[in-house]
Formats: sequence, C-alpha cells, structure tokens
Amino acid sequence: MDDNSFDDYVYKSKESWFVEFYAPWCGHCKKLEPEWNKLASELKGGPIKVAKVDATVATKLASRFGISGYPSIKFFPAGTSSDS
Repeated sequence: MDDNSFDDYVYKSKESWFVEFYAPWCGHCKKLEPEWNKLASELKGGPIKVAKVDATVATKLASRFGISGYPSIKFFPAGTSSDS
C-alpha cells in the first residue's frame, strides 16, 4: 500500500483494516514483522484485512496520519470514508 493506493484499498473497502506504518531500518519493526505476517495469514479471507506501509517511501500517507514513530498501527473500521 502506498500514497496512491491507500484510499482505493481502505476507504473503498467493505472490510476493516489494520495498517502498520514502518521504517525498514527500525529494530522494533523488524521484530514485529514475523508476527505481523502471521496475523495477515491468519486473517486472510476474513472480515479484517492486514497491510503495511513503508512510511519512509509513502511519506505523504505517513504525514496524513501523523505518523511520528515506528511501528505505528492504525485500525480503520469497515465503512471508514475519510481521515476523521
């Protein structure tokens, strides 16, 4: 997911989303990665989607959601249609 695809994936979806904002150099993010991937596998095909965003690449998206530390996890309930 990136600056250009976020709205299409999350806001146009009928499912809820957990989105991790990470930085590739972040030690905590590296420790979280196997667990995050496991969660994504366990929830695959269910009503909750799991995604991650490299906040060092998707800087507009990270700024949009006020991401200031890594990892940051945001939950977007089904039917979310804006940043508020």
